[in-house]
Amino acid sequence: MSERTTVLTGVDAARAQTWNRLGINETTLEVPTDAGAAGSGAAGAAGAAGEPPAWAADVRLIAGAEAQGWLDELTSEPVSGVSCAEEPHEILAFLGDVAGEPLDVSAASLLCEAGTEGAVTVIAAGEAATTANTCRLVLEAGATATADILVARPKDAIHVQSFGATLAEDASLTLRVWILGAAKTTLAVACDLEGARSSFASELRYLAEGEECVDITYDVRQLGRDTKAAIGASGVLTDRAAKTLRASIDLVRGCKGSVGSESETVLVAGEGVRNKTLPVILCSEDDVQGDHGATIGSLSPEQMGFLSSRGLSEEDVVALAGQAIVDDAASALGNDALAEIVGWTRAARGPEAAAQAADAGALIHGTLCDEASKED
Repeated sequence: MSERTTVLTGVDAARAQTWNRLGINETTLEVPTDAGAAGSGAAGAAGAAGEPPAWAADVRLIAGAEAQGWLDELTSEPVSGVSCAEEPHEILAFLGDVAGEPLDVSAASLLCEAGTEGAVTVIAAGEAATTANTCRLVLEAGATATADILVARPKDAIHVQSFGATLAEDASLTLRVWILGAAKTTLAVACDLEGARSSFASELRYLAEGEECVDITYDVRQLGRDTKAAIGASGVLTDRAAKTLRASIDLVRGCKGSVGSESETVLVAGEGVRNKTLPVILCSEDDVQGDHGATIGSLSPEQMGFLSSRGLSEEDVVALAGQAIVDDAASALGNDALAEIVGWTRAARGPEAAAQAADAGALIHGTLCDEASKED
């Protein structure tokens, strides 16, 4: 099978641009153009070919015109679901499990009707060289939804993620993302808090080793009164890994009483690590609160002195910090993703780390993972 590629530009562009010489405004991405197994990663009721349902068509997406066009063109059967009072809806999308295929692309849309609950889980793992997903959420008044995204890819693989959500009054969305591994991961998250008292909370945890690259953009617009937005990120970068995080919160005129916050904690362990963070608070309204902060650095001599007295080397500490992210994903996601997490951990970090991840999942969910007993 031929594997023609194209280079996408303007991917994950920041809302507020800064000096181009910093190389932080956007990224480029080389992706295959052969459809291959496009659409095979989604599970659920298929929608019209290549198009989201009408109620999701206006959800804002910020992956970039070229990237989103590429995603939409290769998505043949979008998945859609509606949560109603009689039946809360869950969407589960697996990507990358078609060995030998250059590409696996899917899309999912979820509508949570007024006062209902819904959930979306996207799991990018497996053997396909490139995986990609578009996720659209619409939450009506008083609805609640959770969205979980896991990226556990081989070191030569790519994942592209586009995510957008629109929230009405009193709606609440929680987004959790774990990026454990891939040659390059791009993540673009847009959220519009249109209704009064709506809220969005996101927690991102990432691990990048070797020459892996993580590229992330958040763009949250707070339009309704008394809305709340919180973006939290933490990660570990080692060797020659690279990470870029662009996080923008826009307190739009009319959103009186709203609160927005951004925070990040990064452990840097390696002379060749490249870490870039562009936190932005935009404000055109008074009587609002917006703040951001970041803690970025390596282990201090004082910290290492204390840890060394307990028999730990710097390599041990960094490994423990990375394992904590893996274990957090295993305990949070449970049975839907545990086998994928343990399998990835065995390949990337060894059998002992895989057994620890399996134990973390079993401790919370009470289910042992068969993957933990497999031999290398």
